[in-house]
Amino acid sequence: MSSEQRGRASKIAGDAWERALDAYHARLTAAGVAWIVRVPTEARVMGSTRVDARGRTTFPACWQARASVDFIGVVGSRCAAVEAKTCSTERWNFAQALGAPTAGRPADVEWSTLAHFDDVGGVSVVVLDWLGVQWCVDFAELRAAREQGAGSFSVEQFGHIARRIVGPAWWRSMP
Repeated sequence: MSSEQRGRASKIAGDAWERALDAYHARLTAAGVAWIVRVPTEARVMGSTRVDARGRTTFPACWQARASVDFIGVVGSRCAAVEAKTCSTERWNFAQALGAPTAGRPADVEWSTLAHFDDVGGVSVVVLDWLGVQWCVDFAELRAAREQGAGSFSVEQFGHIARRIVGPAWWRSMP
């Protein structure tokens, strides 16, 4: 399989996983348990604005290279940040996937957002579909592993810090 085909397959799997999580979050909202919504990718304005013939303001823009976490909201009385990930390899490189800080480079938006939610006592989780098996891991566990020098996990290692879940149903697995 070429890298282009792998990339396309990964995009399809990731989009399907996020749709499943959207549906799950809608069920949580309907049950009065939580309110969690998808975070849209930010657009960056690339030039000056103008008004078109219909009176609308227009401008050239592009999508940000790295978006924030996939979902935010409230679970019970706690703020929540949920990042959806998929992995189709034998090891999950969580540091790269979440944009962890490295020597000489600050953390990317996803890592920083999860860290901020964790720092204020919120729910900060990564929900991972890894080779068809679903997991939920508290971001604090990933941050602790990163501080000890880890950047990736095998399935066996990951099982020591994460909880298996059925489909996208991560809420009951929270600490």
